[in-house]
Amino acid sequence: MDAPKNKKNIIVPVELGLDSTFTFACTREMPCFTRCCKNAHVTLTPFDIIRMKHRLGMSSDEFLYKYTTLGHIDKTELPVPIIKMQENGENTCPFLGDSGCSIYEDRPLTCRYYPIATGIFHDKDLAANKRFFALIKEDYCLGHKLGKEITIKEWRNSQGIIPYDKANIGWSELILKRKSLWPSIKIPEKSLQIFFMGCYNIDRFRRFVFDSPFLNVYIVSEERVKKISEDDLAMLDFAMDWLKTTLLGENRLKMREQVDEAEAIEAD
Repeated sequence: MDAPKNKKNIIVPVELGLDSTFTFACTREMPCFTRCCKNAHVTLTPFDIIRMKHRLGMSSDEFLYKYTTLGHIDKTELPVPIIKMQENGENTCPFLGDSGCSIYEDRPLTCRYYPIATGIFHDKDLAANKRFFALIKEDYCLGHKLGKEITIKEWRNSQGIIPYDKANIGWSELILKRKSLWPSIKIPEKSLQIFFMGCYNIDRFRRFVFDSPFLNVYIVSEERVKKISEDDLAMLDFAMDWLKTTLLGENRLKMREQVDEAEAIEAD
């Protein structure tokens, strides 16, 4: 489940659905305003990094180096970037300004969902993945006592969450399959590096595709080559297909029938 791990956060042990309701408000006038931006544990999704790097005018390499540290997805060894808090006594988020979040329109998914935690599991009866939710109540937060009643569905719409969940679906599926289908198998370090590059360092992955024999090994249409050369979201979708092919053997990308041994590719 994706939830902040700072301070004394409490996940209310009741599974919620899209039509479940809760009460919450967050305004500058509240004494607890921006408290959740200090000493926080904010994991970043692939789409978070795309949005934030564009907002800041940086490459994904630069963004990851300057603003993140390495963590791991809960109950796996899969790597995930975590926002690096400032060493200023209060451990504030580097994007916290005098009036609140300085990148609010492009804030991470964890921040958009708050005070909701979310997760995905595979429902065998439905033969499909199912998203679930839970309420986070932290001792300092006064927002639960204010505001109007709202459904989780309405909250997701109001916070601009839908495009994020849609863009991150391939990444979520990789994590889910790691947890449910092959949890006892140890993943080689090289595969973990490949996972990190494909999921989070989209600019490095683009260089890998275009500056190596990649396109001589895999069959990729001219239309798709053009899209991934120009659009980060298209490149993210392409990276998910490659990771599912490489790590899960799903054959999302077809290899050419005859590939010269000298053209074998390997991620740096």
